[in-house]
Amino acid sequence: MGLPRTTLILLAAVLLMPQVPAFAENMPPGVSEDAVKSAKTPEQHQAIADGYAKEAGNLRAQADAHRRMDSWYDEPGYRSSKQGFPRHCRALTQSLETAAKEFDALAKAHHEMAEAAAKKAK
Repeated sequence: MGLPRTTLILLAAVLLMPQVPAFAENMPPGVSEDAVKSAKTPEQHQAIADGYAKEAGNLRAQADAHRRMDSWYDEPGYRSSKQGFPRHCRALTQSLETAAKEFDALAKAHHEMAEAAAKKAK
């Protein structure tokens, strides 16, 4: 007995989604390892802060999408609730929100470095 076509499509979509953890290797767009290592000016630190803040927003948007999917999958009578989709969405939502908070902290730190560098330059 095969899986219904909808289930296969949803499973393929989940498997093809970008993976969230492993941030040490996957820098946000606009932030590079070299930029972080060599940042000295207020503008450089602020550009990094902006990149981290943007990534935090992207992760929150993904978390919101999974929160909505969770509500769809958790509807009474929806077959996927028996296949663990709501649990998957809740776990992914939590991971994405945690990652967004970490990127917020990085953005805040680089913003503070930008302010300190600006004061030092005066």
